[in-house]
Amino acid sequence: MSFWELDWWHELKPFKYYPPLMHPLEKVNEKLKEKFGFTIDWRTFGDYLNKVEKNGMSINLVPLVGHNAIRAAVMGEDFKRKAKPEEIEKMKEHVREAMEAGAHGLSSGLDYAPGFYADTQELIELVKVVKEYNGIYATHWRRTGIRTEARREVRPPEKIKGIIEAVEIGKKTGVPVQVSHILTGYVIYPPPPKELLEAAAKATLKVIEDARKDGVDIAFDLIPNTTGGVFSVPRLIALLTPWIRESGSEEKLVENLKAEDYRREVKEAIYAGKWYSVNPNINPYWMNGIVIRKCKNKDYVGKTIGEISKLKNADPVDTLIDLIIEDPETLIEPKLVEECEVITYMKHPIAMIGIDTFALDFKWEAKVPPYYLPHPNTYGAYPRYIRRFVKELKILTLEEAIKKATYMPAQRMRLKNRGALKVGYWADIVVFDYDNINEGGDYLNPRKPPKGIKYVIVNGEKVVKEGKHTGAMPGKLLRKQTKA
Repeated sequence: MSFWELDWWHELKPFKYYPPLMHPLEKVNEKLKEKFGFTIDWRTFGDYLNKVEKNGMSINLVPLVGHNAIRAAVMGEDFKRKAKPEEIEKMKEHVREAMEAGAHGLSSGLDYAPGFYADTQELIELVKVVKEYNGIYATHWRRTGIRTEARREVRPPEKIKGIIEAVEIGKKTGVPVQVSHILTGYVIYPPPPKELLEAAAKATLKVIEDARKDGVDIAFDLIPNTTGGVFSVPRLIALLTPWIRESGSEEKLVENLKAEDYRREVKEAIYAGKWYSVNPNINPYWMNGIVIRKCKNKDYVGKTIGEISKLKNADPVDTLIDLIIEDPETLIEPKLVEECEVITYMKHPIAMIGIDTFALDFKWEAKVPPYYLPHPNTYGAYPRYIRRFVKELKILTLEEAIKKATYMPAQRMRLKNRGALKVGYWADIVVFDYDNINEGGDYLNPRKPPKGIKYVIVNGEKVVKEGKHTGAMPGKLLRKQTKA
């Protein structure tokens, strides 16, 4: 789903745990017209690009065509299987149409339906089409396993095999591979010390390094923080979203949780792996990655649910439920990785920066559970990157940091005359105050502009002046022109 679906997808068909992946277009368009005043009137990737171009934008956009969208278009709701040869041929037609329209390559999200169900050979066949157009393959590799079916019997994959699969695709097609938002390929239980985390990160990088020595054109990017990207979900009670839906309100859920039989049913569902956000089957130490940031009980602030569980000598799920009952307004911050891992990846010479999020305004929020807010990456990922890793930790020089966020990505995507301050290049420039650069918002309050950004110039025109958007839309849809 996209961000604009989060408030109303349940109106098409109610659900408890996960929304249906597909609905009839007519039904979706009816709701879109009612809520937003537009409909989906494009039928091909080229049509979509034309629509984006017509609407205009303040930034430049480099399009990739999504494997999930293509697989859904060909296989419909019957996607939980390998594709048949004739279906792969239809998918290849979609890839070819997209590349002809100006896509720079194919992207995949292999922890999500329907792409999760594709085998490696399907991906190889589609990436071979990308090769004809001198494009790139960017992948959210198989890392967590399918997130909507994380039951006890559906075990997560061995993470490193996801990167090995990406290497194989690059080797067999000759297409450049970009591993998106890299994380460790190895799981160590119980939670290890810093030295082992760094060793696991280096072992993950070695797979990529060895592939490069073998002639595979593979690189990676990373998210420059420990909380990930996409959205913020700062409310603790949102971790029990299915039961908020079932109860009808937060207040009713809190009352229901006081009933022993209801509480037991919730715990049984969680331990059965029915809900990805709290899933001991996929992550037995989930409780160590949730930090309390605001709570009536001040003694809990700064502690993880795991630490509080130990203090109470209680089951972690019981602790979660007790915290919600005691203070439904408790706020949290996730810790998806340790900073030492981020630093290990960031220091690698081929590392680039990617922020894994949407473009949203300062008012957007989802008003239904789990009450998504934009992630702070949406507004301040790069200012934070400079503040934390250049100014404070001195992991990178300013020049190295800027290169990883601008020149290297532009080169990777083979963008002509972009990514550097050079005569004859397009003037895409950020002017900032190095002494005062700051992300502005945080995980609990993300919808704030960054500090220290003086000007943003896109294609020679100011779109930000003294920290404020000018309303100008000089951005371009950068279609790929070159065929191999």
